[in-house]
Amino acid sequence: MKGREKMDKFAIYKMILEIIAEQNPKDFQELLDDAQRYQIVRDYVASDNINQFLIQDIQDTTISLINDGLISGIISPLKYVTLIKFNGLTIAGFQYLKKLRETDIQTEIESILKQDNLSMTPQTLTKALSKLVF
Repeated sequence: MKGREKMDKFAIYKMILEIIAEQNPKDFQELLDDAQRYQIVRDYVASDNINQFLIQDIQDTTISLINDGLISGIISPLKYVTLIKFNGLTIAGFQYLKKLRETDIQTEIESILKQDNLSMTPQTLTKALSKLVF
């Protein structure tokens, strides 16, 4: 039976910001298509895990990044699907991405989350990053 392997939340978060900055997808489907180039996505797809979980993790993180003001986009929840359109990264989004590309940043973020007794979610990642960016 297929299980649910936990995706690396940090890697998904960074991947989404990179794709929006570099590939400029117009909508969520283009983002998913561009994500196929990333090793973490290829490894997940090649595993016995259900791809729907991967798509859901990417969608949840993307919505969080829009709600946190790092991605300029429009979320349109419909009956069976959520449509997401992008206008690109915001200035804050570019600042966060620049910080994410620094060496050892994941260790710093994990340390902040541990200090604050928080698990890694898109929202807590944004909060931890904001302490390092500003």
